[in-house]
Parts: sequence; C-alpha cells; structure tokens
Amino acid sequence: MLATRLIESKDDIVDTWYCRLPFGYPTPTLERDEVIYRVLPELEKLDIYSRGRFGAWRYEVSNQDHSLMQGVEWVDRILSGGEELTLWHPEIVNRTHRPISKPTS
Repeated sequence: MLATRLIESKDDIVDTWYCRLPFGYPTPTLERDEVIYRVLPELEKLDIYSRGRFGAWRYEVSNQDHSLMQGVEWVDRILSGGEELTLWHPEIVNRTHRPISKPTS
C-alpha cells in the first residue's frame, strides 16, 4: 500500500496479521453449507466479512476470478445493496454458457 501510495506512511497502518497455514486447501464436508449459512451472518454481526480465496469456505468459488468478484460484489452490496451472487449462488456463476456464434458471411 505504501508502494502504490494508497497510504502515505507506516503510521497509517492500524494492524497487520500474518499466518502460515500448513495446508493450502480447505476440505469441504457434507455439513459445510449448513455451517456456512450460520457462521458467516454471525461474523458479519461483528463487522467481519470473510470473503476471498478461502475466506468463505466455498471451494467451488475460490479461483482468482471468483475471489475478485467476491470483493467487487461485497463492495457493491455495502454501497448500494447489490447481491453477492458469487458467494451465495455458485450454481449460477459457474454454469456453462453457450459460446457466441460467429456471424456467417
């Protein structure tokens, strides 16, 4: 943030956190969705919005493009009440679309 001038000084840094995890992938369980639907709203009551690669424990939407969209959709939700499709509806964002046909000449 300093290098890109998003902040002016190290004094602007409120907190830092570093954690090295011994395993890089979450292991979903059959009960995972039930737990997510309970835990994420409770975290939000504490102003914790767990999103991103493994932040929401949604392995099916944890690619780089999904992670970016989780952030975009969260900001849109906070600013204008938008819906977080990527997080809550992976069946929509991951469905296969038909390819666009080339025009015939």
